[in-house]
Amino acid sequence: MLIQEMDHRIKNLFTLANSVVLLNVRSVGTPAELATTVSARLTSLAQAHALTVPSGFRSEQTTTLHTLIKKNFVPYATDGEMTQSRVNITSPDLSIAGNSVTSFALLLHEFTTNAAKYGALSMVEGGVLISCSKTADLYTVIWREINGPYIEREPGKSGFGTVLAQTTIRGQLRGEITREWNTEGLVIRLVFSVERVRLLS
Repeated sequence: MLIQEMDHRIKNLFTLANSVVLLNVRSVGTPAELATTVSARLTSLAQAHALTVPSGFRSEQTTTLHTLIKKNFVPYATDGEMTQSRVNITSPDLSIAGNSVTSFALLLHEFTTNAAKYGALSMVEGGVLISCSKTADLYTVIWREINGPYIEREPGKSGFGTVLAQTTIRGQLRGEITREWNTEGLVIRLVFSVERVRLLS
């Protein structure tokens, strides 16, 4: 049983790594850019996975959505540590494990990376307000960028992050994702089923 489980998980990792490479090939211009982008995404996944595996090879542990968010923001903190000036998260939190961790890790990595390149995290005074709410079986996350560069219009084409977000939210979590390109900052709204997250765990 142990060997079968290891075989299953390793195959999943290879499939995921292959998907990351293939999707990024379409959105980068040079081999060096591809290497840097893929490396960053795989590192983000490895860090997220480490949150779920305790020392001593005991059974898999759960983490939370808030923990994953904070983990993704660490590289963008102005003082080397998590600060309220870069991200502010409101409750309630959500326990996640297994494949759910992978899905959210990639999704959050895309949001923070794009914010660092083009949005609020590209400015020293910029930050993100993240509000979470739960109604019945639905969980909602609203990502609101503040104090970033002025947004003139919505981008003309969809990049890797948009494709990944749609695949993750609609395909895996059976939810919906919307974006509002307001002049004062991007607003992303995620709505998905809590039960679906449990099924992926």
